[in-house]
Amino acid sequence: MGSSPENVDNYGWYECVCQPASARRKKRFAAKAKRILAALLVAATAALALPALANASYGWPIKPFGHEHPVRGQLNDPRMNGSDFYSSSSHTFHFGLDIAASDGTAVYAVAPGWVHYLSSSAIAVRMPNGATTFAYWHIRPVAKRGKKVKLHALLGYIAPGYGHVHFAEKQGGHYINPLRRGGLTPYVDTTPPTVSSVSYYDGTYHDLTSATLSGTVRLTAGAFDTPQLASNWPWAVVTPAWIGWQLSDAAGKTILSGHWDLGSTLCPLDPLTVFAPGTLKNSFINDTSEAGSYDYWLGPQWDTTRVPSGAYSLVVTASDIRANQATKTVAFTVANEPAPVTPVSPTGSAVR
Repeated sequence: MGSSPENVDNYGWYECVCQPASARRKKRFAAKAKRILAALLVAATAALALPALANASYGWPIKPFGHEHPVRGQLNDPRMNGSDFYSSSSHTFHFGLDIAASDGTAVYAVAPGWVHYLSSSAIAVRMPNGATTFAYWHIRPVAKRGKKVKLHALLGYIAPGYGHVHFAEKQGGHYINPLRRGGLTPYVDTTPPTVSSVSYYDGTYHDLTSATLSGTVRLTAGAFDTPQLASNWPWAVVTPAWIGWQLSDAAGKTILSGHWDLGSTLCPLDPLTVFAPGTLKNSFINDTSEAGSYDYWLGPQWDTTRVPSGAYSLVVTASDIRANQATKTVAFTVANEPAPVTPVSPTGSAVR
């Protein structure tokens, strides 16, 4: 039996030119070829199915599955272990959604897969494609470790004192936003975020509107999104999915611009480069509720001496995961004193 490159067809398959052989050898070869072809077809089918499985939409992890539920925490909300972001020793981004429900509410699998325990109060279910994992935190698990569960299998119950299940989705080792289109469904959001303030910071916040700047400053914006469905924490706010800024001079020329993408995947940046001082998370402590206060740096320090003195404007835009937008524009002035000029005598030497 032999083959040559000349016998390759248009699909890349080799057309084998067999030499005379016994009937038994031919049967063995045909059976082996059929097994190989069947295996290749199975592999090809699985490979084609993987992207669809990874991007398929799915229902909610609490009943009713086809009904939207309140979300009181979203991807990349600020999380800290102290009273505010900068006095804390731990600063992180929230890596999923907080789906509000009463303690004891049953939590179910949004997709089939194998159960892994992350802790005594958190489990993950890895889908058969091996690339997608869903995690469920703050529950009392009842699903058995290492077992395969079906879609909508009971996983556990929301643990006492939490009032929500933290739900996260990971694809290819990276946390992604379950609220993206094609993910958790149904999900409707028709209300825009709020840009609450635009300021400059020098150790204290100052309103940028009509301000006069000089030297080096840091620009900030306060922004938040109010969940469309009220939760058991009706005061809770969440971070917008996207925050952008553009600073222009009086002629409309862009001086600087940038954005924070907080709605696609878990932000890989140091949270201290995104959140400005005074940032607070939503809280309920000692029967006292407090809404989060989210302040964002608008890029690094800005040296105003690098631009001419004059009028400038800053446009800040906040967008949610459904592209509802809010924009705030402020005008201000840059007025740097010119560098002192040392008088020079007719002989060319400086006058003292």
